[in-house]
Parts: sequence; structure tokens; C-alpha cells
Amino acid sequence: MDKLKEKAVLDILEQLKKEEGAERAKEYENQLLGMLGEQDRNEIAEVLDGRKLPSLLSDTIAKRVFSADSHRERRAYLLRNVVQDDSIDVEGSYTNEGLMQSTDSKKIIFDEPARLKDGRHSDTEFQISLQEYIFKRAELYASDMLMLSYSVEEGQKKSEVSYSNTAGVLLVVLMRNSPKEFKKFSETSERYIHRFKKRTADSGLSFNSMITMVFVQLDECLKQFKDGRNGEYDSEGNQLDELQILLSLVADINDEKVLKSAKHINFMRDIIADVKELSENKEVRAMLLAEKYAQADMNAVRSYERNEGREEGKAEGKAEGKAEGKAEGIIETGLDFGLSEDEILQRLQNKLNLSLQKAQEYFEMFGKQTV
Repeated sequence: MDKLKEKAVLDILEQLKKEEGAERAKEYENQLLGMLGEQDRNEIAEVLDGRKLPSLLSDTIAKRVFSADSHRERRAYLLRNVVQDDSIDVEGSYTNEGLMQSTDSKKIIFDEPARLKDGRHSDTEFQISLQEYIFKRAELYASDMLMLSYSVEEGQKKSEVSYSNTAGVLLVVLMRNSPKEFKKFSETSERYIHRFKKRTADSGLSFNSMITMVFVQLDECLKQFKDGRNGEYDSEGNQLDELQILLSLVADINDEKVLKSAKHINFMRDIIADVKELSENKEVRAMLLAEKYAQADMNAVRSYERNEGREEGKAEGKAEGKAEGKAEGIIETGLDFGLSEDEILQRLQNKLNLSLQKAQEYFEMFGKQTV
């Protein structure tokens, strides 16, 4: 979004938040809607007109509905059941900003941070957009939380913080759109919750990591729910049906089958009622519009980067652009000219300075799509 348009959006949003009159507030909303693309405009208009509920994956909604302060019982239920750890209890929220190692460091912003009563730091990430580097992102976030856990807090002495009493961290990632690694896994498995708790050496030696990471494929969960299947069980072999309903509700709160099942469960019925009430709140509506603008802007940037990378790849790689786009262009060009897989792999290594393994990964990713 260019600077002038961004300022115009922010000015109208501020006026909308302050406006008392319903008619004038509607005029502000219509001004903002007119500045969005057609698809984004239609999506948010359905929410503003009351035809649909806003998504539970929306940052604006998730922060309120699953608040670690005002709704800690909901957050605790989600974490206990997703992690399959009945000992989890939520104490409250903490800062959503990670540690800054230097003035040039990139700042990490956590989605839904919560301190657990056993001393662990946790973060629940509500991901509505596809995250192409989800494993790297998760490790960076979890590592930053671990450093927070090892840091001296106000009122503490340095001598009170040590390796032995650092509690560790928990990161839960809820994904509405599964990245390719998870989709490939789903071809041969019905599991949609993936818990990483241990580190194992190639020798077979393992230890319990201080970092627990859990990835949830909401799209796969919703698909199984609609099909009347559930690939997730507890330790005693019982299907996690109630959890599946909650996760499906997070995936799509407007699905009729999901709503019908969720309304039979008290706390989920309360969640639906809270979302409806929030969608009628003037400030929340303004924030939903702002979030839609930010999301649309981010999607435009990602689309631009992908297209730039692809064009540069077809020209056999300038220094700028995305590596994946360049690789895709080289593979497409090679196949068009009848080069063998080995020849294309060699070109990828030479042009992009890749290892053989990375070149093979790119060929696996793009070669089959092109053929």
C-alpha cells in the first residue's frame, strides 16, 4: 500500500472508531470498502452486513475470544487437548514482543502469548495465510521465547535463573492452509496434529527438548470432519471428537455442519455468541477492516515477489528475486528445451549456487507441475 493511501485508510479508521452516529459510521465503512479490491471487499462486506461471522483466525477476533486473561479457560482447553497434556494451566498473558539482540535485529511479534502455571512461556499462532517457511518461522519464534524464559525478570536476581530451573516453551501453530510438506504427509496419513517434543540423533540417542512445537492442519481437520472421519486419538485410543469440532470451528466458523455440532457444546456456543457480538462492535469492525487491508497488502507483496522471481528465473537468474521463482523458471526452460533431469539439476546448481540436494528439492517441487 502506498504511503498516501495508507494514511487515508488510517485517518478514516480513526474517524470510524470515534463516530457515534450509525449512519455516519456506515459512510466511513463504505469509504474503506471502496478502497479494497473486489474479492477482499466482498469478503469483508459479508461480515459487516451480518451475513457471515468474522473468522476465529482473525487477529482481532482471536485475541479477544481466546484471551489468556479474560478467557484463560478456553486457551487452556485448546492447549491441553492439542498438546495432549492435562497438566497445562494458563496463568495469563505476557509481552507479545520477542527479545531484541541488537539495534539491527528483526523483531519477532507473537500472536497469542501466554504464561503457563508450570513456568513455561507459550504462544499460539493463528495462521490464516499460507506460510511457506513454517518450520523455520516456528523454530525462530520458539527460540526467541526460550531466551525470554531464560531471562531475568523484574524482581528476580540473576542467580535465581539457571539451566536447571528454566521451564522451556510451547509453540502451537494453527494453520488454515497447510504448507506443501504437510499436504504431502496427508497423502498417506490421517493425522492432522503433529507434536514435536524430542530431538533424536542419527545414533538413536534422544532427549526431551525444552521446545515443544505443535502444528495443526486446520484444513485437513475440517475436511475430515465434513467427511465424518477423525484421524486423531488420545493415548487410550479414543477419538478426539470434541477437539475436532473446536478446530473445525476455528477453520470455518460459517460452515453449517460445524455450527450445528458446535452449538451443542456449551463453551463453543458461547464462543459463537461472542464472535457475533464482537462483529457488531464499532471498534472491532474498524479493526477487522484494517486487518483486511493489511492482509490484502501482504498478499499483493507476496504475489509481486513470486512473479518477479519467476520472470528472473526464466531469464536464468539475476541476483534479485526469489530463489523459488528463479528455480521454477530454470526448470520450465530446461524442460521446454528437452533437457534431462540431470542436466536441469546441474544448471540449478551452477546458476543458483545450490547443493545437489536443494536442486533436487526444487525439481521435485516444480518439475512434476510443469510436465
